[in-house]
Amino acid sequence: MNIDTGELRRITKENEEELARAGFVQVPFELAYAARFKLAGKDSAQVSLTSGGKLSKWAAQQRKLARKKRARARTKKNRRRMAQESRRRNRII
Repeated sequence: MNIDTGELRRITKENEEELARAGFVQVPFELAYAARFKLAGKDSAQVSLTSGGKLSKWAAQQRKLARKKRARARTKKNRRRMAQESRRRNRII
């Protein structure tokens, strides 16, 4: 499932790498039944990200975790950059 767009696709061995590169994340085992029900025998389906169902709640949680991860990386980068600039300013010429 692409957690940003709500697109749900059936993963096969042939398309597994392609879908991973396209931003698709494998649905956890606990939600496999809901995913199969949503697919209903088709290869892809659209999940509403605002419905409040199991899949949409899981996708929202994953988006939140990804946002936190990006923010954490950004703050580390900013701290490192600020320390580097400070060292540069405080150098004795």
